[in-house]
Amino acid sequence: MKDNSKIIIECIRTGKNNEALKYLYKDPLRKIRKFILMNSGTLDDADDVFQDAIIVLFQYVKNGKYNEEYDLDGFLFRVAKNSWIDIARKKQKVIKASFIGFDISDETDHLNDLIKDEQLNTFHFLFNKLEDNCKKILSFVVFDKKSMKEIAELMGFKDEKVAKNQHYRCKKYFTKIVSDNKEALTFLKN
Repeated sequence: MKDNSKIIIECIRTGKNNEALKYLYKDPLRKIRKFILMNSGTLDDADDVFQDAIIVLFQYVKNGKYNEEYDLDGFLFRVAKNSWIDIARKKQKVIKASFIGFDISDETDHLNDLIKDEQLNTFHFLFNKLEDNCKKILSFVVFDKKSMKEIAELMGFKDEKVAKNQHYRCKKYFTKIVSDNKEALTFLKN
């Protein structure tokens, strides 16, 4: 955690809210505004979402739930981004789940990790919609690098031709699941 972040967290813990807010209204607000404006939002939307993110941060810190290993800016951005996605869905706006133009410095590597975690969670969510046999077959192919002959033996298929047909069917079905979920597809591509 950056020194500024430690000071801000300590200010929140000790009730020196104005000192904490002086920092928070500089850099994090600018980044959140930029994201929301690039994703179908207005300046008022951005300010409202930012206020909500600040409240969440204060609650986390005061309740002892804030992990000080998190980057403070990254934490606020993630909360704001998730909040904006929910709001935009409710308003039926089309948003880009991308981070084009968001400056990610070496100090915000944690934000990159959070984004990758969300992408992985999205992938797992879609993957779990598959039948168990398809999950096994695709896992054997993608993660275990098994041959069709090995898959046929593991799955109890007649021969590798059956394994190939099943693999093709499962791959096609998974592609349909992903393509039917446009937001997830966009998010996974970034």
